[in-house]
Parts: sequence; C-alpha cells; structure tokens
Amino acid sequence: MENDLSGQLFLTLLRQVVKKIFYGEQDALNNEKKSRIFADSKMPKQKISECIVSCDRLLRKAARGNWAQNRMEQEVAQFDISEEHQKVFCHIWKTESSKIHKLIVSKTIWNNELNDFAWRIDVKANAKNTTDINEPTAIIRLNLKNRQHGGSDVLHCEMDKDGLASVVAELDKIQEQIDNVSSQ
Repeated sequence: MENDLSGQLFLTLLRQVVKKIFYGEQDALNNEKKSRIFADSKMPKQKISECIVSCDRLLRKAARGNWAQNRMEQEVAQFDISEEHQKVFCHIWKTESSKIHKLIVSKTIWNNELNDFAWRIDVKANAKNTTDINEPTAIIRLNLKNRQHGGSDVLHCEMDKDGLASVVAELDKIQEQIDNVSSQ
C-alpha cells in the first residue's frame, strides 16, 4: 500500500473510500476526485488502484470485525506505510468506526424494533368469577418501531403468574443462546 500522498491527502482519500463503501456515495471516488487527490503523486495508475483497494479491504475488514482502536493500530502497523499514514488510518477509524458500526447494525435489522417497554401489576377487584378477585396480573406494553412502514405499533399483553413465568423461562433460553453464540 506504499504511496507518496501527504497526510492530508491520504485523509481525504480515506474519507472518500469510507463514503463510497459504507455510505453508498458512488461518486465519492470518481475520476475527478481521484485526479485531485493524486494530482502531485508520482505513483503509476496501477499503484493508485492498488492503494485504494488496500484501503477499501482494510476498512471493510475492520468494520466486519467491529475493531477497537487498538486493533486498528496493530493492523496498520503491519502494513508498509509511513507512520503519518498509520496515524491517519487510526484517526479516520476513531472518528468513523461507531457510525459505521451503527450503520451496519441498522442494515441487518429487517423487522420491527423495540422502542419502549413498560409494565405494571394490577390486582383485579371486580370479576364475574370470585376466584379471579385479588389475583395479580402483569400488564405489559411494547412500543415497536415498524421498519417497513416507518410508523410504530403498540402491543399490549396481560398475563397471570403462570403466563409470566412461561415468558420469563423463554427469555432465559434466548439469553442462554445469545451467551453461547457470543462466547464462540
């Protein structure tokens, strides 16, 4: 990835690469912008293309792995680039990584998203059947963001003690599965 760009021009290049691969700005690295970035460079066109591809690959790999800042520092230290360019890579990752991660996560969620969760316990004071009186029930409200329609949906549930125990048991199973997958 050896190149002769100044630190500022290398920063501009990385910003354009980020815009293109993560934010979908297809003209971010058009020929005009490449010409401006590499105007004073003595690199042949083949080396310029290789440089851009290498930057692209490293940023994609970092995004897929959700790299921490120290991981990026370790990875760029292995490349044959100047210390200034290493610092620029780390700077761009520091400023963009959280935004890129949020963007990737938002693209992977295709169904409704939980916006708010509220609950309360009610005790019935009046009922047709006297055995239901003084029986506590959990009332749950879920506010869901509808990704397909852009609006939101509200789901209300009422559960007795047994129903709530069943839901909690299922949530425990889900947590266990997430823990198993996360530890791999």
